[in-house]
Amino acid sequence: MGLLAYPFLLFLHIVYSLVVFSLSLWCRIRRHTPLPLNASRQRIPKHLAVLFVTDPEIDLITTEQRLMESVECAVKWSLEVGIEQLCLFDNEGILLRYSESIRDLVAPSPLPSKMQISEPAIVYPPTPPMSDYSESRSLSPEGFESSVPIARMSATSPRNELRPGGKHATFGKDDSKTLNINIVSREAGKPFVATMARSIAWSERRKQKVGAGCEDFHLSIAELEKHLEGPSGLSPPDFMIIHPIHPSKYNRFPLELHGFPPWQIRLTEIYCDRLRKQYRSRLMWFLPLEIRAAFLSSSLTEWEFREALDQYAGAEMRFGR
Repeated sequence: MGLLAYPFLLFLHIVYSLVVFSLSLWCRIRRHTPLPLNASRQRIPKHLAVLFVTDPEIDLITTEQRLMESVECAVKWSLEVGIEQLCLFDNEGILLRYSESIRDLVAPSPLPSKMQISEPAIVYPPTPPMSDYSESRSLSPEGFESSVPIARMSATSPRNELRPGGKHATFGKDDSKTLNINIVSREAGKPFVATMARSIAWSERRKQKVGAGCEDFHLSIAELEKHLEGPSGLSPPDFMIIHPIHPSKYNRFPLELHGFPPWQIRLTEIYCDRLRKQYRSRLMWFLPLEIRAAFLSSSLTEWEFREALDQYAGAEMRFGR
């Protein structure tokens, strides 16, 4: 019986491998072109998170360039499709360190001609709010919510005051859109939960010393969510796009969150383009690091963004009770 089991199992493994390979090849060949950005979709995420995965094979300068290019495009595309909130995250905290540079990056330049009115430029308020991130702030419960390591900003698409209509231009309605942007790092994940727990414990201990209460303290889920997802926290995203800076290498490994706050993705749809390849790094070992990184690295593309929106629009969601 054992002599027959081995060839039978071997045959099953061969058939399974052929089926998986055929399906993968078929998906590559029959990959549909995603809908345009301005196409009508069944649903659009209100809160979109974009997780950028850096790689040590890509030098820091190239990584920063790819991140800035991706952020600028993500903000522009989010405004165009009507997304209300955008969360930007990278596993090294580069975006948070360069939050002020991001403000300048997505700020618009003056429009030299009427032809640029329809362009999805981005306008910031005259006095944009400063970043909420500060490592020197007190961890006392009174000022704890303001110590969340998140940089906040908002972008607004310009109002289309003129609408072309033959030889004459007609006035259109106010269709300006506002996008709230949150820049988050790994520090907003488990380190923030640990800091919050210490702050709450210190507060309760001080109350017991003063004599305000002697009952045992129990941290409820509602109170925990108030700190994590309150006005000064981070609300859960509806949809997440995972974009590796080095897609050829990352797509050969299992999908990870790389320190993104795990409690924020209980009902989050996740997209990652696992079919995308750039180049194999082992074929470029003789090139300088800067040149090799330029070939291997990749910014967020409009194809990815559109395909991700199509996936979210076609996802079957069952939230339960």
